[in-house]
Amino acid sequence: MDWNKAQELAYIAPNSACHLMIVGECKDGQPFCFEDDFIIDRIGEQSFTVCLELCGLFPFDKLEHVSFIEFSFRDRGILYYTYVDLLQLELKKSGCNLTLSIPEEIQHHQRRQHQRAKLFLRTPITLQIVGIRGVSARKGAAFSGQLLDISSGGLSFLTTNRLIHPLFLELSFILPGLPGPITAYGEIIRVANFSNDSYRVAAEFRHTPESILQEIDKYCTLQ
Repeated sequence: MDWNKAQELAYIAPNSACHLMIVGECKDGQPFCFEDDFIIDRIGEQSFTVCLELCGLFPFDKLEHVSFIEFSFRDRGILYYTYVDLLQLELKKSGCNLTLSIPEEIQHHQRRQHQRAKLFLRTPITLQIVGIRGVSARKGAAFSGQLLDISSGGLSFLTTNRLIHPLFLELSFILPGLPGPITAYGEIIRVANFSNDSYRVAAEFRHTPESILQEIDKYCTLQ
């Protein structure tokens, strides 16, 4: 569906709600992830503006640069989403306004289900945010975690970095007993607090070569 069609159907209009996921890098080099519901304020020919009321500290104060932004909305239970560019950020005392580029196409989303197998040995994992919902964008900063479980369908890990569904990740790790490193790609499907300063993240594999998935499946079978 294109932008003009969404306007004709009144999916997108001034004062209607939308959701933004903003991914970038903090001033200290760590990943920046923020999501919230915004209100569409104005719609022009080349851009549109959304606003958000905030109390307390602004999350954008620590933002160094934006890697990508996903704009989404729901209608009759269907999720529509697309990438947009940040053209201007205006901070106010009680909130902020973001001016965004108008996209050409808007996608809709479906999800698959996978079972998991537990990994007992402590295994480090290196991660990078590379997009949303299996669609690649600009790569973000690399960060580390601890692999908890894995199967040919996906994996889960611990990290001290706050992440959000449905970010798309590059996942690099070495499974005990295998000769070399594995690089796979996965979409976050669930994030839960693990402790005061860490999160447990579950991801499903996306766009990963079948040969790698077979290698992972063989490893899990032998455990």
